[in-house]
Amino acid sequence: MALEVDWPAAAAVFGAVTQGLGAIAVAIVGGLGLSTWKQQLRGTRSQALAEDALSLVYRVVDAIGHMRQPFALAGEMKSVHRGEEESEEDFDLRKEYGVVEIRYQQHAEVASQLAALRFRVRAALGKEAQDAIEEILKVLRGVRNEAAAAGRLKKIMLHHAHLLDRYPSDDQIKAYEGSRDRLAQAEDRVWAADPEFDNVVHELSEAVTRAEAALRSFATVGRSAA
Repeated sequence: MALEVDWPAAAAVFGAVTQGLGAIAVAIVGGLGLSTWKQQLRGTRSQALAEDALSLVYRVVDAIGHMRQPFALAGEMKSVHRGEEESEEDFDLRKEYGVVEIRYQQHAEVASQLAALRFRVRAALGKEAQDAIEEILKVLRGVRNEAAAAGRLKKIMLHHAHLLDRYPSDDQIKAYEGSRDRLAQAEDRVWAADPEFDNVVHELSEAVTRAEAALRSFATVGRSAA
């Protein structure tokens, strides 16, 4: 007995199967496309973040260089204000170092942007990149802190110099030399010197090199693909 095929029904079933397979294929292709798009989007965001971070790193390093210029302009000195309870003597000792903070204020927004960005950098680009940024911000804080302390340190040194002059002794010599060395240590951080012997310059150079190594691969990924 010959088998009769219901061709209209078979065609309908075959069409449904074909449509189903087509829908699955479209879904797979669409899923792959969406995954690729998401990867590209993440790459674009990482690239933009790395570029922003590097730009801010360079700007903060320039700001530190400006803050540490060893010569103060008359206008800068006039911008340093005496505290309400600060003696004239203390103000005179602090004034030259106060210029550093006046200069910092010109770059405060850039420094704040880099400080805020470092958490996004860690989340998206890794701890190594964040650590390099932290080192640069640490140098910046150190310069500001030592500038704020230098006036007081100079006062202490002058006090010990006075005592040594009036009551010379081995103990007074040690006290004077200790205060003198501490002031010199602060001034080494505050004021720029010959780059070959400037520890701040060396620290910044190492931190920038680390930041570039950690960030440039992300910053250039889009360009290398192009």
